[in-house]
Amino acid sequence: MQEIRKTFDYCGLKYEVLELGEGWKLVVAQHGGHVFGPFSERYPEGIFWMPESVKDPDSYKKLVDSRDWNTGGDRVWVAPEIQFNIKDRKRYRETLDTPKTIDPGDFSMERSKNAVILRQSMDLESYNTVTGRIHVELVRTIHKALNPLRKLEYCDILMQGVSWCGFEQVLDLKAESGQDIYAESWDLVQIRPMGTLYIPMYRPLRGTDHYEPAGRHEYLGGHGVCLRITGDSRYKIGYKSAALTGRFGYMSDGQDGESCLIITNYPNNPSAMYSEEPPLLEGDTGYSVHIYNDDGNSGGFAEMECNMQTIGRPTGLNRSIERVTKWIYTGKKERLKGIAEALLGYGFEN
Repeated sequence: MQEIRKTFDYCGLKYEVLELGEGWKLVVAQHGGHVFGPFSERYPEGIFWMPESVKDPDSYKKLVDSRDWNTGGDRVWVAPEIQFNIKDRKRYRETLDTPKTIDPGDFSMERSKNAVILRQSMDLESYNTVTGRIHVELVRTIHKALNPLRKLEYCDILMQGVSWCGFEQVLDLKAESGQDIYAESWDLVQIRPMGTLYIPMYRPLRGTDHYEPAGRHEYLGGHGVCLRITGDSRYKIGYKSAALTGRFGYMSDGQDGESCLIITNYPNNPSAMYSEEPPLLEGDTGYSVHIYNDDGNSGGFAEMECNMQTIGRPTGLNRSIERVTKWIYTGKKERLKGIAEALLGYGFEN
């Protein structure tokens, strides 16, 4: 963590450090509004993925100066991608490009006691579904979260030999446009391969491929779907909100029996539109979770993604306030399986 902070200082990046308890810390950067870590003495490189260039200040500075979005950690963008990031859905590979107004954007950052507040104001061009412009204001308040297991009678048993931390983001999104343009807060956290990601469902339902097919990476596992996270084979797959519970988690394979469990808890609402569309399936909406697995060309990471309430003129809403929470547990994999069963209903047998 100290090396990373030195790199940030070298690059002239403003950041704040949030204490999460038990020796865990988050680093929130103003550039791009990315959240890095969590860091601890045992995990000095952080739980979330970061590019290797962060270890070389000159290389990372080139990445920052180029205003590239791929700087690692947890970030919040504005969806749908099919409107703002893809200019021609028939040529989505060639025209996929994140607007610099979204990331790294132009953030303000302030400290408020035990929270960090990020503010972003942007004008975005819309393509494909409808053409036009929309003005968006996004305020993110980031603070420590409490252990969701703490009220269970058997919490002490579950937590034996396990280290824990968590943080919450309150996402306040406003949008104004004269056109029928949608907008959603879109949380994406970059994770390190290898491991298994599990999505609980009320009724197991395979996902819809958005890019190359997930193929053998996707399989049924208990009351939901499992995905192998490898970082060497590109796929992006989406899941319909009506089948989802509002939680999904990732268990790293780990080493020497040690592993980490990352769980995202978000306000899944099947009555909301969820306006993202697969590039080649026009009008197909309703996806609140997407999983991305890189092929190695962008760094070999994967992403846990979730979308929030859709706003915009067609919905009759111009504001949403949502909360998305990350719970992180580290320790022996056998211990983490019990926590996964308690919070996800799945013990990661493999």
